Amino acid sequence: MTAVELRGAAKDFADAKIDATLGVDSGRQLVLLGPSGCGKTTALRMIAGLEIPDRGDVCFDGQSMVGVRPEARNAAMVFQAQALFPFRTVAENVAYGLKIRKVNADERAERTRQALAQVHLDGYGDRWPGDLSGGERQRVALARAIVVEPRVLLLDEPLSSLDPVLRGDLQQLVCEVQRALGITSIFVTHDRDEAHAVADTIAVMMRGKVQQIGPAADVLENPATDDVATFLGRPPS
Repeated sequence: MTAVELRGAAKDFADAKIDATLGVDSGRQLVLLGPSGCGKTTALRMIAGLEIPDRGDVCFDGQSMVGVRPEARNAAMVFQAQALFPFRTVAENVAYGLKIRKVNADERAERTRQALAQVHLDGYGDRWPGDLSGGERQRVALARAIVVEPRVLLLDEPLSSLDPVLRGDLQQLVCEVQRALGITSIFVTHDRDEAHAVADTIAVMMRGKVQQIGPAADVLENPATDDVATFLGRPPS
């Protein structure tokens, strides 16, 4: 398990500046909550190593990850668009990261079977992604992320394209998997109800900065600023 910190991790764009400070304890699930365009995905990409901070630091267990290649960080990402390989079976999609890591065939098969069972897709290994529902494809994407036993699980609006019933089911599954594996997880969403459903800790991000961070119930019940209160749909203080 791994503790993750952003220490003034900054990224400058022509039309926006991101300057994020936050931390999530080892084995906990933090939700990065905020409106579209506030910098949530950029913060997540800095943790993954897909964006390099212009200033500041990204740390795993207190060790700087700046300059460490994405593949060497062992942080797995799940996206809104599942990005499954259409001409590979479900099992081949899940096992792809293990194959890249040169895990032997027998171990790949067993770990793939376990990962599919973890997301309640036992027996789906021989199916094709095109034959699955949206919710099933997202389960495959989650299995593909966890099968490599990452230090950190990063989820970028993973359920926003699903209907409300499926979203509720998948929210429960994400929490179930995260807690069963004891993995440190950062979940990006703009949806307050979703944040409430899955978070141990919530960090509210607005205009490129984390405005408030704390236990989920505290943040949702006691917004620290008028802007946060307005975003959360609560009366300003």
